Amino acid sequence: MAGELDAHLRAEKDRMILERIRQFYPNLTRSQRRLADFVVASYWEVAFMTASNVAELLSVNEATVIRFAQRLGYPGYPEFLQDIQDVVREELAALGDSSQEAELRESLLRRHMRYEIDSLRRVASHILPELAEEVQNALQGARRIFVLGQGVSAPLAQLLSTSLHVLGISATSPLAETLSLATMLDQVGEDCAVVGISAGPDSLEVANALLYAHQKGARTLALTQSPVSACAQAAELAISCPPDERLPLSSVAVIATLIDALVQSLASLRQDELHDRAERAAAIREFVSSRHNR
Repeated sequence: MAGELDAHLRAEKDRMILERIRQFYPNLTRSQRRLADFVVASYWEVAFMTASNVAELLSVNEATVIRFAQRLGYPGYPEFLQDIQDVVREELAALGDSSQEAELRESLLRRHMRYEIDSLRRVASHILPELAEEVQNALQGARRIFVLGQGVSAPLAQLLSTSLHVLGISATSPLAETLSLATMLDQVGEDCAVVGISAGPDSLEVANALLYAHQKGARTLALTQSPVSACAQAAELAISCPPDERLPLSSVAVIATLIDALVQSLASLRQDELHDRAERAAAIREFVSSRHNR
């Protein structure tokens, strides 16, 4: 009980340092006020600074820093620094406990959404501007785009194909099985692009299709979970989206977001064309939905 009381009193004393600064502030000199302002705004930083460090940073004499600590009622700067450090320790402990409690209170849905967001940030930081531009150019310059995916990647392939079609780009997503791939590859030429998506287990068929298309002169792109996957190795260009180990299943969210970002970047290059197409589509819809004399 006595130990708990001592800890409580010590914590109260630690927290009083900011209040002590507030109370003494009106009677501080101009230089001391600068010190007080700095301590209040940056006491986490001050906790790791010597008196000479503070003096150099604020362009004051070290003696001024020491007198400032004494003006607040401390024998010297070391005692002042100790209280600052105790405050920081208390806040770090509270922050740690708060984070753990928040983790426990956080719903599974929100927690895994946060994991997905972390994955997105990590992937975005790995995409070089040159690679992003080359991918855009490959898709923008293709007369026809084929998007391939097996298993969980099939809906993602359909998403990219449909989104490109909305932009007025000729795109299709054939079944990624032997007969369909053979038929598709027979149509592939140098003016085409083939995109392979691998958001789950690696697909040898899709990888081989990328390799064959590349041999025919087509631009090939892979969106995969690993840069060493068969699809990534077979493609001319590859963007890898490593999964978050905290997630129990392979995530498709990062690749889905990457697909949307690719489509949005292409759309930004076709704004005038999209506007014209939207106006034409609106006029056609109005005609089709109206009554006309025959």
